[in-house]
Amino acid sequence: MELFYKSISQNEYDDVRELLFQDIETSEEFLWALKNDPGTLTVVYMEGKIVAVAQIISGKKVSCLIVFVAPKYRCKGIGQAVAKFCENELQKESQKIITNFHADNEVSKMFAKRLGYEREFSSAYMKHKDGKFEISELPVRLYVDEDYSKGHALYAEAFHEMRIKVGDFQGSVVEQPSEKNRKAWNVDAANRFTYEVNDEVAGHGHLVGNEIGSVAVKTDLQGNGIGKNFVKYLCNEIYNRGYKEVVLWCVVGNDARKLYDSLGFREAYISEFSYKVLKPIKS
Repeated sequence: MELFYKSISQNEYDDVRELLFQDIETSEEFLWALKNDPGTLTVVYMEGKIVAVAQIISGKKVSCLIVFVAPKYRCKGIGQAVAKFCENELQKESQKIITNFHADNEVSKMFAKRLGYEREFSSAYMKHKDGKFEISELPVRLYVDEDYSKGHALYAEAFHEMRIKVGDFQGSVVEQPSEKNRKAWNVDAANRFTYEVNDEVAGHGHLVGNEIGSVAVKTDLQGNGIGKNFVKYLCNEIYNRGYKEVVLWCVVGNDARKLYDSLGFREAYISEFSYKVLKPIKS
């Protein structure tokens, strides 16, 4: 079995989309990536045909990897071969790989276990399809570089506290700012928003296509309705950009779930996120 791997090209989009539609229940994240972030996709060929797709989000310490194999090519060792190939590539710079699959998919769960992945947490994929909210003018503006120190600090602290409360994240630490991260935020400034209270940075939100990638409020200001108004604002921004629905991930056990439920978000499915620690390559 000889497999050929390559980054997806635009002329392959239709073929990949057709392949993904063969199992819509497990391919939704790939379809989202195809539309919003195709640069993360790798296509896998066998005998001139696309038989699998891998989504790879590479990071210096932690990378993300999920694999989709066309139904007719499953149970032939292709999924394991693709995962191993991608792991070997990521091992050059990453210390840990995270993957995810539907929590009720026992086949995927066993596949991940055989490859050495261990459960870390579960998260609900939620959708809002009810259109724009009626809200008054809010003190929200586009992110600028001068917001980074305070915006990153409240974002890092809020997510650390959430992880501690949920209890599934062993060894959670507050993410530290870095010049690399700051540059990344600046490059994506058109999709980042700052919520101000009394001219101080009180919240930070980030959009990725039609997804609310993250929304955080300064911990000592939580419980004052800022988060709810901020989410409404971000939803409206997504609808204003022409999307028909808003999506987001909410970690199971996160208190924010009550907020999303109250705003009309509905759970599509729950995914289990599992991790694998990589052995360093010996020089």
